[in-house]
Amino acid sequence: MEKKHDRTIKKLVSDRGGEFLNSQFKELADSSGFQHIFSPSYTPQHNGFAERANWTIPEKAECLPNSSNLPKPYWDEAINTATILSNLIPTQS
Repeated sequence: MEKKHDRTIKKLVSDRGGEFLNSQFKELADSSGFQHIFSPSYTPQHNGFAERANWTIPEKAECLPNSSNLPKPYWDEAINTATILSNLIPTQS
């Protein structure tokens, strides 16, 4: 991410998922020099940016098959494509 957008990650806010609560991720944060902050448990409203992004992906995915007249079985590919598109678009904070 840093190389692609020529930006430095300074802070990362995440939930308390197991993928973030391990020594390997802590070592990554320490060696990369970014601050890792946990959002409060069971309160998704405190992590509005991520929640909004997760809500937007299905909206984008729904538009893709509709705009190209593809049948419903392509929904899983539309989700994958919407996720890729969301990850490619740089954002500002």
